[in-house]
Amino acid sequence: MSPMRFLSVSLVFFFLLIACDADKKQNSEVSFENSDSIKISLPKTDVTFPRLSPHAQDVITSWQYFQEFENDLRRINSGNVRNYQTETERMVSVSDSLLKNIPEPLNTNAISSRMRVVNVRVKLLDETMHQPNVETNIISKNLEETNVAFSNLITQINEKFEKQRIDELTRSSQNSEQEDSLSIE
Repeated sequence: MSPMRFLSVSLVFFFLLIACDADKKQNSEVSFENSDSIKISLPKTDVTFPRLSPHAQDVITSWQYFQEFENDLRRINSGNVRNYQTETERMVSVSDSLLKNIPEPLNTNAISSRMRVVNVRVKLLDETMHQPNVETNIISKNLEETNVAFSNLITQINEKFEKQRIDELTRSSQNSEQEDSLSIE
C-alpha cells in the first residue's frame, strides 16, 4: 500500500470517527433534554418518621428549614409532586443549608454525621431523578434510603435529649445523696 493511499484511508476513517462521535453527542443531548420533560411517576410511599420529643421540637424550631425539609420529603413520599426533579433540586439546597447551620444545642458529632448522611442521600436521589431512562425501582430505592437517613437523624436528635435528661437526673440524684450524707454527719 502506498503512503499516499494509506494517508487517504486514514483520513477517511478519522473523519468517520469524528462524525460518529459528534452524532453520539447530539443524541445524548437530545436524550438529556427529553429526560427533563419526562414525567416521573412514583408509587405512594406511606412512610412515618419518628416523632420529635417535646424538648427536641423546641430546639428544632430554631433550625431554619428543618420543618420545610421534612414536609418536602413527606410530599415526595405521598406522590403529591408535580415535578420530582425540581423538588429534589430544592431539597439538595435545603439540606446543604441545614448541614451548614446546625444549631448549637444540636451540634454534636453524632447529629452532624447523621445530617451529612441525609445530605448525601438527598444528593443521590436528585442525581438519580436526573438520569435519563432511570427505572422507577431505582428511584424508589434511593427515596427509601433517604427516608431511613432522615429517620435516623430524628432518632439521634431524640437520643441526644434523652441522654441529656438522664444525665440531669443522675446529677440531681447524686447531689441529693451528697446532701443526705452531709446531714447525717
